[in-house]
Amino acid sequence: MIYVGIDIASEKHDYFMLQQETGVVFSRSAITIPNSESGYKKLHSDISAFCGATGDSKVRIGLESTGIYHTNIIRFLLEQNYDVMMINPILTNMARKAAKVHSAKNDNLDAQTICKYMIDHSDKFSPYTLSLYHKEALKSLSRKRFFIVEDLKKAKLAINSLVQVIFPEFKTLFSNIYGDSAISILKTYGTPKALARAHVSKVASLLHGRCKCTAEQLIATARSSVGISEPHYAFQLMDAIEEMEHIARRIKNYDVQIRAYVDMLCPNLLSIPGVGYTTAGLIVGEIRDIDRFHSADSLISYSGIDVTVYESGKYKAKNCMPSKKGSKYLRYALFQVARIIWQHDPVFRDYYEKKQAEGKHYYVILGHIQKKVVRVIYSILKNNSTYSVISST
Repeated sequence: MIYVGIDIASEKHDYFMLQQETGVVFSRSAITIPNSESGYKKLHSDISAFCGATGDSKVRIGLESTGIYHTNIIRFLLEQNYDVMMINPILTNMARKAAKVHSAKNDNLDAQTICKYMIDHSDKFSPYTLSLYHKEALKSLSRKRFFIVEDLKKAKLAINSLVQVIFPEFKTLFSNIYGDSAISILKTYGTPKALARAHVSKVASLLHGRCKCTAEQLIATARSSVGISEPHYAFQLMDAIEEMEHIARRIKNYDVQIRAYVDMLCPNLLSIPGVGYTTAGLIVGEIRDIDRFHSADSLISYSGIDVTVYESGKYKAKNCMPSKKGSKYLRYALFQVARIIWQHDPVFRDYYEKKQAEGKHYYVILGHIQKKVVRVIYSILKNNSTYSVISST
């Protein structure tokens, strides 16, 4: 077996190759290549040459997960049908320190360390697949959408603040000032002074669906408003509305992308009550390879919803908190599912009511429900099954 360790950087990569059985190395020190097509082709050529020289066609390649910098080269290696493993840098760093307390660290030695780690842990070799590559894409899309939603919240807060100054009574007339009707009125008139001069039929044409007020009420309220109809406030309001609508369109575009990946990678998760395309994207993007977890408990620990236990001598903490280690995005998705699933699924509803009867706080109960949800998710992804009431018990 030939092992290839690659140390990843933004502009260049270093690789080291050896043949396990004979200990023959391709080069005594790591070889540096640029992060470019020519560099990738040289790596592929050197691997092929080493295979020919040793008569060994079995190749395993290992590289550390390094943010986005491994993305391009791993795609190239997958296209060449190599077996590639992504390794947690923490594990290789621990292996380096275990070998020598005051070990040096440089790109040359890092590539050799990755090789040694793969040999020492050959039974744990888990090939990176094109499916995992797509899950990385889903992770990237879902996280970006998460941040864009936060931007949308900020844009809405800006609109709310400006409406409070320009037309404070406006918020009493609409159940949702960000809805189509309210936004149409704000975009068309901008200030209560302009709305006060509007024709009733024109205002009425802008009110869609259910609305708390009539056109006559809107105009009458605008005439007696204590709001400030200064042009600079109206300008800022129009800008804030335009930003909100732009962000909303971006979110819709991300939803289309996420939906396509979820349909391809994990449609079965949608069978769980409370799991939609957005939450499914977050969950699978953060979990990625379910085979990394030997049990549902390990997935619970990874998600950071496991309870920390603190004991010292005779002292035992009574109020233990979740560890909150791992992915905050996964915890967010699990919390959203927990909020909904007990309201729509009889098994989870019974569980919720049982904990409620025990006097548990609402959020404590949701914490327990999240763990049950993780067990369901683990079973579905592990067995490629769909959710049913029987499987959740």
